[in-house]
Amino acid sequence: MRKSITIISSLILCIALSTINYIVVNNNTKPTVSPENIELKELINSDVTQIKFSEKPTVLVFFTSWCPYCNEDAPKIVSLYKKYKDKVNIYGINPIYRDDVSEVEQYVKKYKIDYPVLLDETGAFYKHYGEPGFPTLYFIDSEGEVLDQIIGSSDLEVIESSLNILIEYF
Repeated sequence: MRKSITIISSLILCIALSTINYIVVNNNTKPTVSPENIELKELINSDVTQIKFSEKPTVLVFFTSWCPYCNEDAPKIVSLYKKYKDKVNIYGINPIYRDDVSEVEQYVKKYKIDYPVLLDETGAFYKHYGEPGFPTLYFIDSEGEVLDQIIGSSDLEVIESSLNILIEYF
């Protein structure tokens, strides 16, 4: 009986230590992107657009047309783009392998999105960021470092606060 308790206790301890190690390692690493230009195809005209982090503070908005939370946040992002477009670059990034081009076009038209919407055709760019869900906003400095992120729908004030911190930091 004592031997069984020792084995079970050791097993629980190993699982706990492994879990703690996993959490510490994964929560201490923020995704970064090389500050070199990132190129993705634009939805509207299929031109290749370069994301230049060194130009201005940059916000990447990962979204899909079928995501109810993306639909909820789209008007908020559009209003912030209109207000801050001279101070910040905002790019909508759609991992098109998980969506349909015609649906994305309708989404852009419905919400009157006039910031660039880029297609991540293979999903490599989205996967680089860990496929966190939709919508996800990344606030990125000139070095390609993520300073803040918002995963899921959020209040306009929260998004704007992160945007202002990014602008001040830049």
